[in-house]
Amino acid sequence: MSFGIAVNTTDSAGGEQLNGGQSWFFVESQKVILLGDPVQGHGTGAHAAPVMAEGSAWMTLGGVPVCRQGHLASCGHASSGRNWFLIS
Repeated sequence: MSFGIAVNTTDSAGGEQLNGGQSWFFVESQKVILLGDPVQGHGTGAHAAPVMAEGSAWMTLGGVPVCRQGHLASCGHASSGRNWFLIS
């Protein structure tokens, strides 16, 4: 099954997803989200400074897994994604 790729400031996982440094692969003029990229804080405890904790098993950029809809942040929230750019 495939799900939409996640992009900077357009998608969220409890809070807005933020690009952590990848600077060359864009979807809808936004940088793609990778494993370990930050998620805007949206509460306390685990929700204060979460990062993306899951990524694609096969699609990577520079060896780092790409995040998609349904992948979880370290706080447990699932990411949204672009419905036309699908990855597994």
